[in-house]
Amino acid sequence: MDRRKFTSSLVASALVSGLNGRATAESLPSLIPARSSTTPNYWCTWAAQNYMYGHNLPALDPRILEGDSGANLAHDAMRESILLGERGWAEAFYPKIRGDLYLLLDDGWQTGGSSTFVLDTTKFPRFQGSPRERLAALNRALVDAGWRGAALWCRNTPAGDSGLPLLERSQSAAVGYWKIDGGDAQFDLMRLRDESHTALTLEHVHGEIPVNGDWAKDGRFEPQSWDSRRVEILRRSDVYRTYDVTSILSLPTTLDRVAQLLHAAQNHAGVRGLLNVEDEVYVAAVLGCTMGVMRHPLVGLRPGSDVDLFFNGPRQAKRRMDEVVRAVRWQRIAPPFTAGIGSFAMSSEILTDSWVLERGQTWQSDLVGHTIHQGAPACLARNINLPQVSAPGDKPFVFAAAFPNGAAAIGVQERTLAGNAWFMPPCEVMLNVASLPGPFGIFGEFSSLTLVLNRPLQKRRILAQDLAGDEPLDISRQVRIDGARLHISGEIIRSVGLHHRTAGDLSSPGLVLVLA
Repeated sequence: MDRRKFTSSLVASALVSGLNGRATAESLPSLIPARSSTTPNYWCTWAAQNYMYGHNLPALDPRILEGDSGANLAHDAMRESILLGERGWAEAFYPKIRGDLYLLLDDGWQTGGSSTFVLDTTKFPRFQGSPRERLAALNRALVDAGWRGAALWCRNTPAGDSGLPLLERSQSAAVGYWKIDGGDAQFDLMRLRDESHTALTLEHVHGEIPVNGDWAKDGRFEPQSWDSRRVEILRRSDVYRTYDVTSILSLPTTLDRVAQLLHAAQNHAGVRGLLNVEDEVYVAAVLGCTMGVMRHPLVGLRPGSDVDLFFNGPRQAKRRMDEVVRAVRWQRIAPPFTAGIGSFAMSSEILTDSWVLERGQTWQSDLVGHTIHQGAPACLARNINLPQVSAPGDKPFVFAAAFPNGAAAIGVQERTLAGNAWFMPPCEVMLNVASLPGPFGIFGEFSSLTLVLNRPLQKRRILAQDLAGDEPLDISRQVRIDGARLHISGEIIRSVGLHHRTAGDLSSPGLVLVLA
């Protein structure tokens, strides 16, 4: 450890020690509601399925994991034992937040086609009976394991009124969410769902390759008009998923898609769709989007370099599980809101990340060996002024939002450049929160953060809490108040925002702050 990191570690330890004493003495109540969120978030099995093949092989050629071959292996991997067996996914993953998440079974759970909604009893032998009885028993098993319930993948659902029996089967089994991965072009399922008053959230997509635009140049997602197909889906679906990305360049790819969709939908309150940004959980938390979480903690089970096409590279997302916990628990405080509510702003400054994709880093084989560029606006903001960012060199991505309930959030996230990947440029950020009462969510590594209010802060008590824990801390003496400005150092953000860090976890900080 170099001297700077060692000194920083000592400072952080001292801060936490001091904060612990004040909080323990006063037994402050948690700033996070105990009740699970009703936001339609889920953990999806697809990435874990894609990691199952090859555990006992002496060697593994990544090419077999690409394209249709890899998808078929993942389809075949889905089975009862890995999902619900001893130490299976349902029993092992996300114990703190299972009640907030659906467990979404991706391709491979069903038999007879991609939209039969018939659970495959050869893969799930314990679930017998009629198709409805099988689904109901599966859903009960997941609820008993602590999850919110089952969500189901499907593709190319029947058109017209032919989907009604599937809706009825799902309703009788208490299944709450469908991931429609292509199909329902005329939104017949939305119509039937509404007419039958079925309690079901429907997600639609516009298929994309895992990178945006001219990836050899700037990699930008094209602007969307009001009558584009993507915006039509956003207008008419419950949830629009921004779709597949590469692991290493996921952040700029997703941010640019989100920026163009929110820009097209802003100030159209009739837009019903929530944006699902898949596994970019801090983007979801800050910008009021939903999550299709895919990361999982399984590592070291494949030979050689332990190749994983879905989570690879220097970000090490599978060692950032606490980020999911923090993002999901923030949404108990500040639920996502539909894409048309309020205004949206994005900076004219574009940050472009890049990476030379190697074999084993993408399932899109024609990208292998090429330098891929993906660009996105440096700053994004929903219903709030763009943050002001000061950095001595490269800037991070910065995004912020004001929520309909008065909460606000801000996040900074790392950059990826060939030769210098997943690094956080030092930055000082200022956010004008005006009359918003909070709470305030803070996500990521800042050099400093200043919140500017429209009222003086004298005699206000400042409480903060790691979103992964239940212990609030009084940081009133560790921050600086200058009239209506609240200055928070990066050391405080890190100390509080990682206060309940899981050993070995690499997640960035995430905290909630309250003006008491």
